[in-house]
Amino acid sequence: MTFKAIALATILTGLGTTSALAQGSGIPEAEVEAPTPQSIALELFAEAGSSLRAGDTETARRLMLAALDIKPAHPAVLRALVTIATRAERPDDGFAALDSMVEAGLTFAPADATLTLLEAADADRLAGIRAALVANGEPVGEGEVIARINRPDALIEGVAMDIETDRIFVSSVADREILLLEPFARDEPIVFADREDGLWSVFGLVVDDRTRMLWAASGTVPQTPLADGEAEGTALFAFDLITGDLYRRYTIDGAIQMADFVVRDGSAYISDSGAPRVYRLDNVSGELEVLAEDPRFVSLQGVALARGALYVADYSMGIWRIDLTDGSAGLVRASETSLIGIDGLRQTRDGRLIAVRNGAEPHQVMAIDLDPTGRDVANVDVLLRGHASMAGNTEPTLVDLADGRAWLVSNAAWPLFPADGSVPDDARPATAIVELDLR
Repeated sequence: MTFKAIALATILTGLGTTSALAQGSGIPEAEVEAPTPQSIALELFAEAGSSLRAGDTETARRLMLAALDIKPAHPAVLRALVTIATRAERPDDGFAALDSMVEAGLTFAPADATLTLLEAADADRLAGIRAALVANGEPVGEGEVIARINRPDALIEGVAMDIETDRIFVSSVADREILLLEPFARDEPIVFADREDGLWSVFGLVVDDRTRMLWAASGTVPQTPLADGEAEGTALFAFDLITGDLYRRYTIDGAIQMADFVVRDGSAYISDSGAPRVYRLDNVSGELEVLAEDPRFVSLQGVALARGALYVADYSMGIWRIDLTDGSAGLVRASETSLIGIDGLRQTRDGRLIAVRNGAEPHQVMAIDLDPTGRDVANVDVLLRGHASMAGNTEPTLVDLADGRAWLVSNAAWPLFPADGSVPDDARPATAIVELDLR
């Protein structure tokens, strides 16, 4: 979604300046007190850009390789390495960067200058790499569209299934609503809750079978329609699943943007995409508290509970493993597959992580198997990619799991909701909810 993409938007455009990249990370440059992996990587990226503009391609290459050590399989860094190799007329370096993209499961269309350089060096090798990059974007998996929500101006973001009643709930960013889809009328949304309940834009949703509550994370982004004088804010909401009555609204000082969360047995764990914090709510009558606060967090998104720990997607860094006892955090060590740009994150009963990647191409739903320690990725399977509903200027966002199935918002129209409020040229599509069989 747009407010997530802020953390990557500038770095993905190419070689920028330090201040611009710091702005893109959501962290004011003046407030950065100590180096973090993110700040170091951004500085390396910026210095590499300066070196490249000065014609010092070797220094640019070494700086960018150092950034890659910090951010393995980061698409922006790999693309920059291709650019540097082309400027330096070093085909072996170009081939190496493209090979890394193939291994990371990314797609990429090299520029004409790159193609000219590499074809002259080894046309057969280039042809093989290009074929592999295209194959990385080929359709994979099957999913059934079980609902089309013809509310193109609503900007649907999140989904939650009530497995007991077969009702689906979806969240609206631009209309500030939670919509209900009955099993006998999937394409006829009913307003379940709205701004009259205190909601701002609505993002993540979770149905908790134990409390029979619908939980919702709400806050403000540029796409949030606010009345004159209306204050911004963010909170976690709990609604009675049957009556729709608001049970309680949970807030905490210093929160900026609660958006994604997970609930188990009445306890909730919430990421803050605007502040480097993760919150915990022990029970419905409790209060939010900070579970983890770490300056290394950049743009926290989806949340999952697995293997006795909390896993939180970071749009710019990968996936953090957070200890539920002391809140200590460490990055999950990835395999070759890129974990950059993960939005939605959930867990299966057997501890698999189901991740929605929309911050790197191609967009896809992945199943991530962890090793026995829960600290390393053992295997990644692509579950869904290139589905017909994922076409156009849209992106998959959040996912919910139950009973061996998954429900995905497959085509959220974030790119068609400019932050400046302008009207896009392309028509906004109806939102598709896709069901996947995980068994």
